[in-house]
Amino acid sequence: MLVLPFGNGPNSLRIPFLLGFAGLLLFLALIAAWILGVTLFFPNGELAQLVKDRHRLIQGHIDLLMMAQFLFIFSGLFRLYAVEPPRWVLALCCYGAFFNAFGLASAAFIAKLPGAVAVPPPQPSFPISAALSFTAVTVGFLAATALILHAAWRSWRDARHSLSASRDASIEGEAV
Repeated sequence: MLVLPFGNGPNSLRIPFLLGFAGLLLFLALIAAWILGVTLFFPNGELAQLVKDRHRLIQGHIDLLMMAQFLFIFSGLFRLYAVEPPRWVLALCCYGAFFNAFGLASAAFIAKLPGAVAVPPPQPSFPISAALSFTAVTVGFLAATALILHAAWRSWRDARHSLSASRDASIEGEAV
């Protein structure tokens, strides 16, 4: 049977896709960690010469870890509550999670201008790429959270109704 990655139904690969994407972000975080570790112990090596801003690489590493963690949590909760996330939620979560972290990590390899201060002054405008990734991750994560909270509430409500119905049902031969 052919299973389409983003189809509907019980054979959908939406949750495995989300897990795989979380795994990719974790893999990238581990690469960043290795780069940080190697350049710490070999500060004059060739790899260390490529890293222009260790602080940005550390920020990117942490962001990759956080985004991977959120995607792992969402995929686990989607599976737990049998929620099939809409394609747009997957797209926003994955796009925002990747480009949020990628923007920070890639900035570590861009040379600073001579005489640049350690903390750059605020930019007069918000870069469109940052605005897109921030908006995508915010909307995607909020939508995923809303889907999970709604499913958890439904599960709680159904369990409560089931419990009250079982209390109301009399067992044959038992005095009520």
